[in-house]
Amino acid sequence: MTTSIRKAGTKDVEVLGRLFEEFSGWHIERSVSIQKAITDSDGELLVAEVYGRVVGFVNQVFFEDPLHAGFNSLITDLFVKTEHRERGIGSELIKRALECAKKRKVKEVHVTTREDNHEAMKFYEKHRFNKAGILFEFAP
Repeated sequence: MTTSIRKAGTKDVEVLGRLFEEFSGWHIERSVSIQKAITDSDGELLVAEVYGRVVGFVNQVFFEDPLHAGFNSLITDLFVKTEHRERGIGSELIKRALECAKKRKVKEVHVTTREDNHEAMKFYEKHRFNKAGILFEFAP
């Protein structure tokens, strides 16, 4: 199996919309938001391709953090289609995201997942992330 990781481009908007829907279970219009994530210099949206088909993605945003007196990042989403899991694709995506963070001289990389997503927690721990707290959300 040939897997490649690359920056998402405009041609990926439609397939990314379907993947985000599969990931979240929410049927909402995302094309404008995906396009902004692709072109935003404060973020990086990478896709994983297998034989030319996009099968996963990782989205990372970069921000100045006064607490840490430097630049940090947050991996907001990482997803690999179910039928392509357990093949190292998620590991390749996280590896590339961490390389991108290192190039930007990020002090800490943060990642979130649902509290009941034990599979994701094991995945992140395997990649040397430490559980550091709880995330709260508020939708005004």
